[in-house]
Amino acid sequence: MALKRPYAVILLVVFGLAGWKVWDVVTRGNENVLALTTTRTMEERVTSLENRVYYLEKNAGLISSKSTSKAKESFVSLLGGDINSLDWAKIFGTDFTLDTSLYGKTVEVSWQGWLQGTGAVRLYDSTNHRAVDFSEYVSSSDGKKSFYSKAMSIWRGQNQYYVEGKTTNGVITLSAPRLKIVTR
Repeated sequence: MALKRPYAVILLVVFGLAGWKVWDVVTRGNENVLALTTTRTMEERVTSLENRVYYLEKNAGLISSKSTSKAKESFVSLLGGDINSLDWAKIFGTDFTLDTSLYGKTVEVSWQGWLQGTGAVRLYDSTNHRAVDFSEYVSSSDGKKSFYSKAMSIWRGQNQYYVEGKTTNGVITLSAPRLKIVTR
């Protein structure tokens, strides 16, 4: 029996120490156990979870991308011509069709060209029977000059347009008109 006693004492000491360690974990929480099992900080874990959520949302089609896309410009050439009218009149041969949905989600349309003579030109939406907002350019001098409109108010859908103009005296000539289409 003398040999069994030291083993019993050793077992009691080992279980006693282990019990204190279990009691320590239960009362203070598991931060010591967590610190022993991982070397990643809380910030690294949050960053990892944010990246996982981002890729899951991207694959599900909820977001397009993390980076901002650059603006892409494209140009559509139009036909010009002459007009000699004191009231707004169509410049013949300038009909065109435009559907901004073919270019993307965010589309900005403006137009530019050269005008010679005193008068004004603008785009007319023949589908919706209205002058296109912010498309009018007025020239008060007789020489040839270039013009650039700001972003115009183009209505959705496939619409028919043409260029119209009016003059204060004589003939005005519109040359090299084109649409500038910016997509983002």
